[in-house]
Amino acid sequence: MPRTITEQSFYRYITCPHWVWFDAHAAERRVHEPLMAALQDDGLVEEKQREILATYRDIAEVTAEDEQESFYQTLAFMRDGRQTIYHGALVDGHWVGHPDILQRVEGRSLLGNYYYIAADIKRARSLRDDFKFQGCFYAELLQKVQGVKPFQGYVITPEGKTLPYLIEHFEREYALTLDGIERIVSGIRPAHFLTSGCKQSPWFKECRGQTHACNDLSLLNRVWREEVAQLESIGIRTVDALAKLAVHDIKKRLPDADIERLELLRDQAIAIAEHRHIVRGRIVFPASDVELFFDIESDPLRDMDYLFGVLVVEHGTGTYHRFFAESSAREEAMWREFLACIERYPQAPIYHYGGFEQEVVRRFADRFGSPAPVRQALVSNMRDLLAMIRPAVLFPLSFYSLKDIARYLGFSWRAEDAGGANSVLWFEQWLRTKDPTLLEKICAYNEDDVRATHVVQAWVKTHAG
Repeated sequence: MPRTITEQSFYRYITCPHWVWFDAHAAERRVHEPLMAALQDDGLVEEKQREILATYRDIAEVTAEDEQESFYQTLAFMRDGRQTIYHGALVDGHWVGHPDILQRVEGRSLLGNYYYIAADIKRARSLRDDFKFQGCFYAELLQKVQGVKPFQGYVITPEGKTLPYLIEHFEREYALTLDGIERIVSGIRPAHFLTSGCKQSPWFKECRGQTHACNDLSLLNRVWREEVAQLESIGIRTVDALAKLAVHDIKKRLPDADIERLELLRDQAIAIAEHRHIVRGRIVFPASDVELFFDIESDPLRDMDYLFGVLVVEHGTGTYHRFFAESSAREEAMWREFLACIERYPQAPIYHYGGFEQEVVRRFADRFGSPAPVRQALVSNMRDLLAMIRPAVLFPLSFYSLKDIARYLGFSWRAEDAGGANSVLWFEQWLRTKDPTLLEKICAYNEDDVRATHVVQAWVKTHAG
């Protein structure tokens, strides 16, 4: 019997094709809880979805839990001509679609003088490829049900804004993607390639284990598939093999390749093969008696940023400050408290890891405003430590996340299950239970993040400063 393909198969295939393989063929089943699945799919909690749907008319909600019963209930609502169908299900053979909303529009179909279009509610404010493929998938399923294929797909943002796209513009890529999924489900194993996306999969341990076992070139940090194919075309198939070669010898065999890129890949291979870091350049750090380290915890399921953590390091001593919003109504107050902290250190560099913190700060400043001097301090002083590290230091690691690098340097998080995704689940659980131990766990995790950022910065300043 064919394995089921759903709208989530497209996200999983783009993220890690082996995720689709293991889901279809592994002896055991591993599934994320619904909140984790929604988090990965950029969805929102039902409470937030219902807020968005408050302005919609004649909402019929599919409540059946069994897949087939959900489909029959959806069909009944469609035949009755209900304006909005929430939590519907579309089934055709081993294809199963779960659009958040089915909306009735005027036109001719097997149903009568109307037909249905599909939309998903997403946290994202722009269209991703997997969203478009999901929309194409819904359109194909709707054609089988109502005899008419919608020509547009839709994503609805947290503000209720509709982002439309033309189905026909993505049908070719969708068809190729669907074919790839079908081939995997039918039993054709995909070529192995480790990416940071594999970390999202419940099968990451297996993906990583296979990669290490074969010493695959995809162990190299941020290597491109095309680069691996080029290297394999001249017989270089493992990290160890690449580490042993001189760059000019590789260049002779790949004359069109960029020499600087080849040197970087070869040096990465040496770092991994010999399990040592390599300093390739120096980093200029601003002189300051005070340094700040900044990290944000967010709940994408509610489109909410709920915790700003700042470690103030002065004269070698670090003091942690947390600014918390228990609801979206408290976000502005949290922002004001955070700004007051920053205002006390107008010249201090503010280190963070990755671009997320800068994005959130810009968004909060636009929403709630900020005094000109503090805004200038944030613009001038925020420093992405990851961006500073990348050109200067190669670590013997496939991934350069804060946790990967800090753990390599010997730092440990207090929670064994520490992670950004788990912190979202802890916060959701805290909202339900108000258990103070959960809140302390979240804050401890955030504090560990800023202290880890400090550890990495201090190490890099010593070795590459």
